[in-house]
Amino acid sequence: MTSRPASSPAPARRSLRVVAMMGLTALALTACSSPSTPQAAQDAGTGGPVDGGTLVYAEVTPINNWQTQAARFYEKSNVLNSVLDRLTYFDAEQGELVPWIASEFSANAAATEFTFTIRPGVTFSDGSPLDAEAVKLNLDALGLGIESAQIQPNVDFAGYSSAEVVGENQVKVTLSSPNANFLRATSSVTSGLVSPATLELDAAGQSAISQISGSGPFTFESEKPDEEVVLAKRADYAWAPETAENQGDAYLDRVVVKYLPEVAHRAGAVQSGQVDLVRGLQPLDEEALTASGNQVLPAEGVDLTVNMAAVRIGSGKLADENVRRALQIGIDRQSIKDTVLSDSYELAGSVLNHQAPGFVDLSEELEYRPDEARALLDEAGWDVGTDGIREKDGVKLEVTVTSSNNSVVIRPAFELIEQQWREIGVKLDNRAGDNTFLATAMPDPDVEFFGTRQFIYGGLGPIFEPADNTMTHTSDEDLNVIFAAERAAAPGPERDDLLAQEQRALVVDKAYSLVLWDEVQVYGAHSDTHVEFTSGTAPVFQGAWKTGG
Repeated sequence: MTSRPASSPAPARRSLRVVAMMGLTALALTACSSPSTPQAAQDAGTGGPVDGGTLVYAEVTPINNWQTQAARFYEKSNVLNSVLDRLTYFDAEQGELVPWIASEFSANAAATEFTFTIRPGVTFSDGSPLDAEAVKLNLDALGLGIESAQIQPNVDFAGYSSAEVVGENQVKVTLSSPNANFLRATSSVTSGLVSPATLELDAAGQSAISQISGSGPFTFESEKPDEEVVLAKRADYAWAPETAENQGDAYLDRVVVKYLPEVAHRAGAVQSGQVDLVRGLQPLDEEALTASGNQVLPAEGVDLTVNMAAVRIGSGKLADENVRRALQIGIDRQSIKDTVLSDSYELAGSVLNHQAPGFVDLSEELEYRPDEARALLDEAGWDVGTDGIREKDGVKLEVTVTSSNNSVVIRPAFELIEQQWREIGVKLDNRAGDNTFLATAMPDPDVEFFGTRQFIYGGLGPIFEPADNTMTHTSDEDLNVIFAAERAAAPGPERDDLLAQEQRALVVDKAYSLVLWDEVQVYGAHSDTHVEFTSGTAPVFQGAWKTGG
């Protein structure tokens, strides 16, 4: 391994910029330097970047579908972030979109037409050019889906109509309805660009990482199904985002992605040197890992909603907003923080994370008020039964929560909520972290809560608006009007007001989102590992290095 001098300064800023409010969230999955990046990640070791070596990264579960639009889960996006480039990049420090594969980009005043100038000289790993025609094919696949491969459109491309090549190196996108979030959506991993040959594959082909050709700094090298994926650096990579510190090829030679589902083994794997970086560190292991001289790295997920119990009203028990509001203020969040979480976690103040543009602090209205919660339930006609559980018209106020096991704290948090809600006469069946139950619960609208956090590149609308959305099974006509107006609004006071209305409706007035804590993924890293994270919590392997062998 050899030391590499610091990269030359990033090119001077071009005149064209799009301010943060063109998208809803503050930071992109592609961010290479984020104000939320833990200082420990920057301070570990001494000296500049070091060339060479292999970084072993432990993920939570194996992935069997790597198709671009499906990359809405950490296990996928954390790997594809280093394989697929995007048209735009969100610079966290500047608070604006900056050029990546698109050297320039613009939008009309109505947010219905967007023009991208494609950077020259970029190629996919299969050798084909990433030119305007390739971008058009990708945008059509993202915006319209690929019917022959049964691939659905990207949910963040609301209103997408068509793309056309205009001139030698420009692509113009036309939308059927305004969508001010569209440019922001082009920075997401779920908008990653693949070669035209990849787009021609069937669903199975596009789902296999071995067959995906992107233009990113790493390419597929090998795979052991359900065990590991090996990525090798692309030596000729020279088109990082304009503001990335490393403008050339990756420092590392390889990244080995292994799978470590046993949460209790993750800290030990770092301490023993089996892995250099692991996602999903449980709170009780944080202090021990730091004490051993290694690193605890909380990567804030500003590109996502907060962790929440998303309300699903199909059973009818939560149809009354007074019931939902009672459950919202029937949660003692500080107790969850003190009992279940660590200092890596910040309690939610809205459905948006604290660092997101347009965040409105509603924390005072989220204070634990069990007496008021009981009064709201009384008003809604739910009377306390002999067993302490409320009932109405012969139906018990018993509700169920489902979630994946992706969060190491989700189940214990709902165990505490289960106790708190029992005190106001509500019984919670806690199925959080039960992936087997989740598979059947997701399509079932009678399951009242989904413990989740979701990427919001297209705004909050794609999560809460569709009537057939299995995540929430909630669609509110009044809220949908606000979502549509927000998509059509230009940056400024009007848009800020609409974002505030969305948050107040979702959290306070209608209480469709029972918010818990700001999204964060807590990583453990060896003392020799230097890595930063996107604000979507993905490791940035293109700029990572190791001081050891």
